[in-house]
Amino acid sequence: MTYLEQLTNTRPMRAKNMAAGISSMILEIRKESIKQSLSDMETMKHRQDYVGTVDGVMYYDDSKAESVNATWFTFENIVNPVIWIAGGNDKDSDFRDLKPSVRKNVRALICLGPNNTNLRKTFKSDIKEILQADTVETAVELASQMAKEDDIVLFSPACHNYGNEESNEERGNRYIESVKKLENERNQ
Repeated sequence: MTYLEQLTNTRPMRAKNMAAGISSMILEIRKESIKQSLSDMETMKHRQDYVGTVDGVMYYDDSKAESVNATWFTFENIVNPVIWIAGGNDKDSDFRDLKPSVRKNVRALICLGPNNTNLRKTFKSDIKEILQADTVETAVELASQMAKEDDIVLFSPACHNYGNEESNEERGNRYIESVKKLENERNQ
């Protein structure tokens, strides 16, 4: 892992994006040019992936965001109200860096998995609705019940998995399957 990757706790693609952004500032390249070139690149699966729209609500899979830094980066790109699905094993996570973004965008938090005490405690004064879900499928169902048109349902854990053997890819696939199932049910 390179020093830049260690510093930012990101995957190689994100480290390259950051390096491009820093270089563009030094060379005084317009932000729009950098954004366009980065948006033309193929994205990493389960990282800020658009899954679909159901009843005017947009669903995004960011299940690879298993750190506060990765979720912070995702929140930087969001302007719509968010129903945030997060959690896992949060005992060593410090979520305070997310507070400004959460205050600005998140209207509900669905904690996924059994160990989310730290997550709940950090945001209890910033988020009116904090719910618990034991499975990804339950989290998607809860989110669909409270989401309004133009909201975003974002699955971005911000911490590692909650101790079972399931990978972030498997959780992301279950999230995508749940959204697609919801979409099929609503279209019938």
